[in-house]
Amino acid sequence: MLKLGAATAPVRLSILTPFFRCDPTPLLAAMASAPAGVEFVLLDDGSGSAELLARVLTSAAALRAPVRVIVWEKNRGRAAGRNRLVAEAAGDYVLFLDADMIPDCPRFLERWLEVAESEPLAAFGGLSLRKATRTAETALHHNLFGASDCRDAEGRARAPAQFTASANLLVRRDLLAQLPFDSGFVGWGFEDTEWALRAAHLGPILHVDNPATHAGLDDVETLIRKSEEAGPNFARLAAKHPSAVRSFSAHRLAQALRLAPARAALRRACAWLARDPLSATPMIVRRAALKLYRASCYAEHLT
Repeated sequence: MLKLGAATAPVRLSILTPFFRCDPTPLLAAMASAPAGVEFVLLDDGSGSAELLARVLTSAAALRAPVRVIVWEKNRGRAAGRNRLVAEAAGDYVLFLDADMIPDCPRFLERWLEVAESEPLAAFGGLSLRKATRTAETALHHNLFGASDCRDAEGRARAPAQFTASANLLVRRDLLAQLPFDSGFVGWGFEDTEWALRAAHLGPILHVDNPATHAGLDDVETLIRKSEEAGPNFARLAAKHPSAVRSFSAHRLAQALRLAPARAALRRACAWLARDPLSATPMIVRRAALKLYRASCYAEHLT
């Protein structure tokens, strides 16, 4: 473990950021003037890049806060990484921020410290695209994310566990000691939803409007790959929380697709539409095709 800086005040909030071949330095630069009582703990989850690690250490040294950087030789996944970060945190509260996030508000951390004063078990600040760059390669993800993930606090509070993500999530540290992430989730997806469904049994998840931008938008090939990775994780989620997951629209669609003939052919057609090789498919059709592709991947693993 690498340590930089020293605390000048008792740590109230630990910012926890895992990264795997993703550069968190823009996130660190956006929080260079962190208020007192904040620390940063980062985990290089097996990136294997001395150049990336050097950039992170240089950026971390510029922060006006104590920083610790943990380096793993091999990638162990998002759930295991977050659990390791929690074990290292010193704050009463932890704030999970993914490496490709950018706070929307200059007072982002101050707002989270204010939320922590009310002592919630957990609080989710929301996601946005305010500072994201839309390119031809990421246009589909931009459209999909804006339609599915960018909700205000009132909209998220209608299904608080389902609309909680670990990308901008404040949690009381002692809760995570008794309720860690399930490290059985590997690859991409749903470890945060599963955690939120368990946490909701212990107390309410507060939803507030303190969003951060998801700046690391994916191209279509990455979206397709992540959809395939998410299939086993979605099945694990459904097996652990069958009653709750039955209300998810993705689960209803996946169950319907289990009965569909020629599912492999359907996936190929959906992938073709999502890729839009002729540059002629309306975005709403591309988005629907990707959703169908995902649900078909889930259907392969549901029982």
